Amino acid sequence: MSFDRKTSLPESWGITLEMMENPRCRIPFVDPDGIPDDLKKELAPLYERSRQNLGTVPRFVQMLGHSPALVEAWALIESRVRFAYLQTDPDFLKTLQLVIIKTAILNRSNNCTAHNVDLGLALGLNWDQIDALERDDWKESTLFTPWQKAAIRWAEAVTTGTAYGDDKAFADLQKHFTTRKIVEMTFYCGMWNLSGRLTEPFHQTVEPPGKRIAFRGWA
Repeated sequence: MSFDRKTSLPESWGITLEMMENPRCRIPFVDPDGIPDDLKKELAPLYERSRQNLGTVPRFVQMLGHSPALVEAWALIESRVRFAYLQTDPDFLKTLQLVIIKTAILNRSNNCTAHNVDLGLALGLNWDQIDALERDDWKESTLFTPWQKAAIRWAEAVTTGTAYGDDKAFADLQKHFTTRKIVEMTFYCGMWNLSGRLTEPFHQTVEPPGKRIAFRGWA
């Protein structure tokens, strides 16, 4: 199987553009243009920051908007880690995107997968690499560097709960990355396991193409 180039999702998942245009989330989104008075003081600045740096207030943030502290915490981590690498180490950011995409695919999270496939493509990943991640033939593929394969393997082990006993996967990771980057990759893998476990229970469907987040930097 492969990814649908129109939706940025695996074809086998059956998520259509019509489903993206008409989401049926189990909880209401906190609309940026209709923030309730009791949330407005805390949430409006966070939404504005999202517009400036992501180009939009994505449904994921609107879902978390019921608790502004969660929006703020998520944004803080993104600003200090992933978005910081836009300037300091874009090559590592590309590897981090592979970790996130593999984690999202394993969780079958359409929201997390589509957004991050689009972000990965913008960073220079290609469709052949994305297809290889979904088909699980990345291990033998020549499309990835040894350090990218080590990161993908670690994301798979962490997500499937086998990392504790996988000393070889961890040793391979140590050949290529500093302890700081290993911690950050592992944290982001956990973070996207969390995001998948937030979006799927609430039946949150990703936005259609053209209405998704983009890397604009972070203020």
